[in-house]
Amino acid sequence: MDSALILAQLALGALGVLGIAVSAPGEWPSQGLRVLFGLAITVLVARLSLRQVIKLSPYFYLVVLVLLVAVLFIGLAPAGSESRRWLAVPGFNFTLQPSELMKVAVIAYLAAFFHNHLGNWQIWRPMVVVGIAAGLVVAQPNISTALFIFVLALTIMLAAGITLTRLLSISVAAALIAALVAGPYLSQYSYIKDRLTGFSDLWGAQQQTQTISFQAIQAQRTLIRAGLVGVGPGQPMSVPAADTDMIAVAIGHTLGLLGLTTLIALYLIIAVRGIAIAGRLSGPGSLLAAGATAYICGQAAINLLVAAGLLPVTGMPLPFVSYGLNSLVSTSIAIGFIHSGYRQSQLEAAP
Repeated sequence: MDSALILAQLALGALGVLGIAVSAPGEWPSQGLRVLFGLAITVLVARLSLRQVIKLSPYFYLVVLVLLVAVLFIGLAPAGSESRRWLAVPGFNFTLQPSELMKVAVIAYLAAFFHNHLGNWQIWRPMVVVGIAAGLVVAQPNISTALFIFVLALTIMLAAGITLTRLLSISVAAALIAALVAGPYLSQYSYIKDRLTGFSDLWGAQQQTQTISFQAIQAQRTLIRAGLVGVGPGQPMSVPAADTDMIAVAIGHTLGLLGLTTLIALYLIIAVRGIAIAGRLSGPGSLLAAGATAYICGQAAINLLVAAGLLPVTGMPLPFVSYGLNSLVSTSIAIGFIHSGYRQSQLEAAP
């Protein structure tokens, strides 16, 4: 396994535990256990050969697709929320969020598809795979995650070297399929408009700072007060979701700009190593490593831009850092794909 990736994953997990200790003090021990569990998942996935990943990927995609359909009928929603995104796991005090798993499922499926079919494939297959997955996530509703899955799919297709004509055809058709799947559900929800209005108010008149733009305003003010080195642990802060979507603010509050710079540096390490490993490989290993790197670092970039007030609130967690298990499991699988590619590159380089 790649030592730089392991160290980056552990360091991000440690920063996450620190942020949770500040924002939700009673939860940091359980998050520490989740970080170790995520590392164990990474090790298990890394031990799979690329051939095994490719063989299992269609089944993995289909299982997650069934779970996404189940969410629409028996999904759970937090109190006061309009969104149904979770499934209760019988016998466990745990809820499963299939949309997080769909990110890695799409990466693995498309990597397998383009490898198995090389240049001879029918264009409707990726249209349906991407369109239905994105549409079911939109229907929860979860627009930001659906768009992110769509972008991940485009990344895999670009890495596979498909022509611009096919890329545009797949993109338009998949978007239409997603709209058809999700259309009947969207009229029920108002949070999308509120988030866009809140972002506009943050950089505009700031007349709704106690309502729809409260989270973004508080995050911005907290980071400004933190300065270069932060205020240290134990100091109160009042930012909603500071243990999940806004955990970067909790870290910035405690460690200041230096803490946020460390976060960015760790994701850059993952990006550099992931791209280097993808470049050493050909076929499915290259696509898996490229897709997994785009997933982890792309989602990190979106989360950090939201925390800085440069994007509307999306609800997307910070990889390896945010409180909870669903995102941690998904990103741990993704970085396991990169490790699997690294093992393959080492075998190919051996005399």
